Amino acid sequence: MVTANIAVEYFTVHHPHVVESRSPWIMAFIWGIGASWWFGLIAGVLLWWMNMRRPHPLSSRRIIRMILPSLVVIWLSMMGIVAVVYGIAGLIPDKQRRVTFESDRRLMAVALSHYTEYALSGIVIIFLMLRVSRAEK
Repeated sequence: MVTANIAVEYFTVHHPHVVESRSPWIMAFIWGIGASWWFGLIAGVLLWWMNMRRPHPLSSRRIIRMILPSLVVIWLSMMGIVAVVYGIAGLIPDKQRRVTFESDRRLMAVALSHYTEYALSGIVIIFLMLRVSRAEK
């Protein structure tokens, strides 16, 4: 929701066309599901597999409690990246800015946060798999 409202053109111009809309809310909903369901499926299968390898598998509730803090960390990291990239780009002197500067600055902040999200999510899945495998009953 946040990144779609910062730079909706990231989804409407720089991604495949999937729906006839320029609404940041619709783009956030469509791309939020479309770009993340496969990652969630892979992560879910990996965590399930790791849990089933245990002599006494953990409850779903316990695994969800392990996952939730990671989701908060990922979201905060994305928002931090957006703020830092946007802020650093703001240091470019006015004389050196192109006409498209503001749009470019927002696009770069959103793009870098999304690229980092996948890398960070991969690291988090490995961390969670280790946590599940090492958890006590």
